[in-house]
Amino acid sequence: MICRDEAEVVDRLCILGDKFRDLFCQRKYAEALFIYHTASTVAVFMDADYDLLNFLFGHGNTEETDEKGLFNREWVSRAHLECLKRGQNAPYIYLEKEDMVRILESL
Repeated sequence: MICRDEAEVVDRLCILGDKFRDLFCQRKYAEALFIYHTASTVAVFMDADYDLLNFLFGHGNTEETDEKGLFNREWVSRAHLECLKRGQNAPYIYLEKEDMVRILESL
């Protein structure tokens, strides 16, 4: 059973999934990956169960289900590739300080 505080965190993670999708569609790959890494860190920290992880990040076994998750694995991979093409192997490190503050404030 999820307590009220955990439910609020799950709601925020869902909002981050929407932001990831929006940033990816705008081709802001480094910012999208920052959002993805933030959400994955929070999910690990709160010791999310498999159902929540599958909802957020999709199911690893594509033969079992075609659930993509809020953070579509294909989009995350493409964002990583686009950042590598731009010479950003750790994408959020290359963001300007102002950009990181703006992203954190929008969370």
